[in-house]
Amino acid sequence: MTTHRRQIIGLIGIAIFAFGLWAGYGAYRSWRLLPETYAAWDTGTLLVEFLKANDDRRPSSWDDLLTVLESPGGAGIVLYGSHTGDVAYARSLREVVAVDWSFDPLRIADANPVTRPDGSAFGVLWEGGNPNEMVLEYFRGREQGGK
Repeated sequence: MTTHRRQIIGLIGIAIFAFGLWAGYGAYRSWRLLPETYAAWDTGTLLVEFLKANDDRRPSSWDDLLTVLESPGGAGIVLYGSHTGDVAYARSLREVVAVDWSFDPLRIADANPVTRPDGSAFGVLWEGGNPNEMVLEYFRGREQGGK
């Protein structure tokens, strides 16, 4: 085998190894972030459903927020991190997600009421999964006359 051929095979091997590392890291990162991302998305869903059910009154605590699951439509609220109406899962969200209960619905564009417990923003793995955008879109729809 010539030196040139060995170099090409070596480069191909390195490229395959690098691709494997990149793919493995991406899979690990997604697997690790998925439960947290679902928790953020489900919190956004619960916030929007609470606002709808309570004439745009914001919840004052996790206990207040979770009352939406006891409302007439609560059993139909889809929670992607678990299953529809899973109250035990919904109660566990407070361990993964922080909510600024004092957020001003009239200034929601400037706020991020839903964060990680350390105050940092959640990574979003898919469009429409950002809980702060969900709340903002709800209020934008209200401003445009939809209820």
